[in-house]
Amino acid sequence: MRKTFREIFHSPSGAGAGLSLRLGAAALIILLLSVAGCAPSAVRDEEQTPQRQLIWPPPPEPARISFSRTIEKPEDIGANRGFFRKLSDFFLGPRSDEIVKPYGITADSTGRVIVVDTALKRVHVFDAKKNKYFYIESIGDENLDSPIAAAVDAEDNIYVTDSLYAKVFVFNPKGKLLFSINGFKRPTGIAVNRREKTVYVVDTGVHEIKEFDLKGKHLRTFGGLGNKPGEFNFPVDIFVDNNGELYVADSMNYRVQIFDKDGRFQSAFGHQGDGTGDFGRPKGVSVDRDGNVYVADALFDTVQIFDRKGNFLLNFGTLGREAGKFWLPCGVFIDQGDKIYVSDSYNKRIQIFDYLGHS
Repeated sequence: MRKTFREIFHSPSGAGAGLSLRLGAAALIILLLSVAGCAPSAVRDEEQTPQRQLIWPPPPEPARISFSRTIEKPEDIGANRGFFRKLSDFFLGPRSDEIVKPYGITADSTGRVIVVDTALKRVHVFDAKKNKYFYIESIGDENLDSPIAAAVDAEDNIYVTDSLYAKVFVFNPKGKLLFSINGFKRPTGIAVNRREKTVYVVDTGVHEIKEFDLKGKHLRTFGGLGNKPGEFNFPVDIFVDNNGELYVADSMNYRVQIFDKDGRFQSAFGHQGDGTGDFGRPKGVSVDRDGNVYVADALFDTVQIFDRKGNFLLNFGTLGREAGKFWLPCGVFIDQGDKIYVSDSYNKRIQIFDYLGHS
């Protein structure tokens, strides 16, 4: 029988000629680049992990969280620029695909890591299994303006909130725009219940959660400004667990609220403070398979873990630039394999950890 955190931690010459020369030089350069980069350069473990394994809590307690790797740019997953991208870079100048300011994060059924970059105004898609990378920024004739968060449905369609457009844009798995969902003031956090085929959107501007079907039809709204159970004060993130329950980071009420799939209030925990288990600026929320609740706190530069009743269990990460440390972490997402993805915002990277408690 596997143990939960609770069980473990609460026991103690002319223009034509010039052009020809330039094209010839370009072809030669591209040929050399292609030959040099024809085989994907898979990232070596020693480049991604520190020499000493990072685990939490430290010995002699049983390890429950371990550091896995960091993603800052496509090269970190072994992705190389394709022929046409190299050609474009030669004529137009190289463009960086490095993460600048990650916020929302999710992963799809194939393991692709999807990162919303609020500075670049794009959605990075990292496919480490295929050593491929692409990004989404186009919404027809315009580009994303203020993307915040992302979620995926069972078909791996990608749902992206944009707070300035006040819409949710829906893309297919290859990044083609399908449609948009309207009816918000400032949408931020987003989550999909794949079993029920519904999508929940945090409308921070009006302190509400809005539920839609996967075609964009509005189903219900719950919440409203206040500090009573079921009310919000600038909520920013939402997560759907394996049972369909909703966990909302109620930021300025300094708490996490839990609802059933129909928006009925179940429970809440958390309060403002500067001690262990307190909240300073809760941003992201997620839940592992054992029901432990993870909260990324941007003020404390850490991720705190609680049981469902709000009892503090463990935290990992402190302020810093080294592996396993954070600088203004915002988003946190846990996939079906219990990999933990953290948007390490000011360190311009995604850090990935493994939850070991279920083994």
